[in-house]
Amino acid sequence: MSVMFIQRKAIGIAGLVLWGMVFNAFFVPHREPESSGYEDTTLRHPSYVRSRGGSDWAAETELISSPLEYAHLIINYHKTGHELAYSLQELVLSNFPDMERENGARPRQHPSTAQRCSHIELPPGKVVVQEAPHFFCDTNNLAEMLLENKGRFHREGEQRIPKRGVKILHLVRDPFSMAISNYNYHSQDPTPEGWVKDKTRNICGKKEFFGDTLAELLLPTLVSPGVDFDKPPIVTKEEFDMLYDKCNHLFRAQRGFEDESYYFHLRQLDPSHGIKLSTLQQMVNGGDIFLMANNIIKLNQIRTIQGRVNDINDGGNTMKSKYDKIQILTMSLSDFTLYPRRSTLKYLNFVYGNALSREEKGRIATQYENAYVERVETGDLHITHGNDNEEMLRKALQNDMIGKYLGNIESVVSETLAADEQNTK
Repeated sequence: MSVMFIQRKAIGIAGLVLWGMVFNAFFVPHREPESSGYEDTTLRHPSYVRSRGGSDWAAETELISSPLEYAHLIINYHKTGHELAYSLQELVLSNFPDMERENGARPRQHPSTAQRCSHIELPPGKVVVQEAPHFFCDTNNLAEMLLENKGRFHREGEQRIPKRGVKILHLVRDPFSMAISNYNYHSQDPTPEGWVKDKTRNICGKKEFFGDTLAELLLPTLVSPGVDFDKPPIVTKEEFDMLYDKCNHLFRAQRGFEDESYYFHLRQLDPSHGIKLSTLQQMVNGGDIFLMANNIIKLNQIRTIQGRVNDINDGGNTMKSKYDKIQILTMSLSDFTLYPRRSTLKYLNFVYGNALSREEKGRIATQYENAYVERVETGDLHITHGNDNEEMLRKALQNDMIGKYLGNIESVVSETLAADEQNTK
């Protein structure tokens, strides 16, 4: 065997090994060691200590703050972890006694005329999953809605469980990836969702809620996204109208497309045009991309007020004491797909605090990671995967006017995730 042949063989093997390393780095969940930077290091009692004999809540919680005393809200959007949200809900419920789910799947909650905020029932000890809530009211009304509740009775006694506050997990995503996933999901054959074949559905129409269009509800926040109004607009009214016009120029505008469904367009249009149409639908009709930005800003405003307001009296409670009861953790879907154990452990620490031992939380996180990896390996359709066309689709969006607004939202998402990461260190 010649020396040259051996060298070529070695180069070929090295190339295969390098490709395998690249694939694993970007497309395969990272199995993580049992020890993680998010491990809880508290030395307090490692388990939930509420006695079944009806001991005093106040005395107990000096030692441990129970998850039962908080409402737990998981917010997601279309293509930002729908399946993940319910998996995390089940994880919390199955590993802590007496916690309850909100009965049944919650439909999208639209705002009331008076408050302009989705009214979500958040009793203590319940884990509620809510897709794309509408947070269009002012920050104070939003805080009141999140905190209002008289508490509930413990199922085994007469004591009413107090509501100390609400813990919110806000699942977000890079808007470009969100748009591409949305396009690939709805355009696949067969499509997982039947509504895309409805020929009577105008996917570029203006939606109204109690007399206000989606744009009219979103724009007060998106035009002035900073708490101090010092940040540039994410989108203006004129630009929102341009997005409507662009959507209608793509939908049913070509010969042979006049009476066809959204799905027909996604299958027949060139992908560089199909991705624009599906993204416009998700922005101005479905609204989830702009809704995600709106809700990030609203929750950030609550968080900013928490850091500023000290003792301004508000009906017997200081503003500080009220806002401090709202705890917010913003996490990216990509964190859970690439680092399932570490991300799950971070959420468990947020929910349970020191009410579960770090060993128990580590066990739960590892269990979740194993189940997730198995689902990826078996090709679960609801789990986002890398796709060969992603780079081309991303460039099609970036080179279009749509890219400007997705880029503005991307900045909001990145800043919020960076701030949350800093706060949890």
